[in-house]
Amino acid sequence: MTGIGNEGNRMYQADLHLHTRVSDGSEDITTILKMAKEAGLTHLAITNHDTTQMTEEYIEEANKYGIHAIPGVEMSAYDTERGVRAHILGYNYKTISHIEAIGKETLSKRTENGLKYIEVLKQTGYKVDKEEILRLCTTAIYKQHILAYLVRTGQTNAIFGDVYDKEFKNGGPCSFDVDYPDAVACVRAICADGGIPVLAHPGQQNNFDLLPKLVNAGLKGIEYNHPSHDEKLRKRVEEEAERFGLFMTGGSDFHGAYEKTETELGKYRAHESSLCLFEK
Repeated sequence: MTGIGNEGNRMYQADLHLHTRVSDGSEDITTILKMAKEAGLTHLAITNHDTTQMTEEYIEEANKYGIHAIPGVEMSAYDTERGVRAHILGYNYKTISHIEAIGKETLSKRTENGLKYIEVLKQTGYKVDKEEILRLCTTAIYKQHILAYLVRTGQTNAIFGDVYDKEFKNGGPCSFDVDYPDAVACVRAICADGGIPVLAHPGQQNNFDLLPKLVNAGLKGIEYNHPSHDEKLRKRVEEEAERFGLFMTGGSDFHGAYEKTETELGKYRAHESSLCLFEK
């Protein structure tokens, strides 16, 4: 299978935005790597939310599949000044203390929210077993874990089905979100750990206006290829990359069954300029 983007360089076929069970993905590392090999990927980065857990393990295992892998993370953030969310990808970090300091706080808040979701759903009339849901989690309770449990117990038809729309969206009782850290602080944390920060899917979160302050904080790249980016948005990314001197990345943002519109792993390939991440 060939993906969208970077068709010209067969030696560099990369997906730099992937999630596993360590955060809110449905698949484990081995499954991800088998899928990556079948998709013809040569390079990848697993970018679980707000944690560097299992980084060394997946890089070592990727080598067994003949795939070049680098450290990756995706930090969940917010810009209070403009009132928009932002996700900051971080690659090639040498240490983890600054990333983990922010990430652990975010994951703690996420689990706190998850426990609140469970109680609200119980009060609404759903039968929810907290211990069963916790068995699905690795670093935090995500709403996907709760919804997957409700699917398995026959209380909803799909993870992003009627219960999601009614309870978690459109002003429903579980529509409250996590108090995320500042986007600039996340960029600086990645830099402090010797990593390379990249703005994820700016078209999806409509946060191109954050670029000046993020670049000033140390941002080096911007995500070009992503399921949410059409031709118009990719063109905008190209323009902003040229304006600020950023390299461009790309990836499928794969979550497996834990995503609203299932995306094929490896379909959205990284821009060739991101090869710099793999150069020693």
